[in-house]
Amino acid sequence: MISLFCFDFILILILIYPERKILIDIASIQKLLRKALLYRLMTNVEKIVSNAGLSHQEVSSRTGRKGNWFNDAYNNNEDIHISSLAKVLSVINAHTEIKQYQLSDLFDKKVLRISSVMSSLADENFATINNFITSEIDLFMDLIGDWGSLDSKKKLSNDERSYFKELQKLIKHLADKGDKSNA
Repeated sequence: MISLFCFDFILILILIYPERKILIDIASIQKLLRKALLYRLMTNVEKIVSNAGLSHQEVSSRTGRKGNWFNDAYNNNEDIHISSLAKVLSVINAHTEIKQYQLSDLFDKKVLRISSVMSSLADENFATINNFITSEIDLFMDLIGDWGSLDSKKKLSNDERSYFKELQKLIKHLADKGDKSNA
């Protein structure tokens, strides 16, 4: 059974399975995907900083930022500006030439896949969301770990945490359903 509710122009879909109710909200999936994207990107930036032998504090001060800006941006999963990223890369380049790195060191396959899924998700609706998640089940299963890590670091709001738990149930349900149909 499918129920559809609309509150303040936000589409909320409730899929009712015999064993549970699972709330699906495409906007909330987008928010969680964005958090995972930033988590992956900042982790990739941090790897390059670490490989250059630089501390977060050195990067902060050499980019003209006070305190421990880079550490805060990394730990808080911040969406830094492109100009800030360019400054970080210039600091790395002053210490170790960045020509040894490729764009794919920052924007790896996982980052690009998350971005692609975020773009495609905008075309989905209540009738297609299950099939969409099922078609990307490997990615969503992998992202459960990222979201779990963000949750354990208290980087998800209460609403995001609740939604993560609901989405986790749906992903596991769809994965189990897929496993049974493949058996």
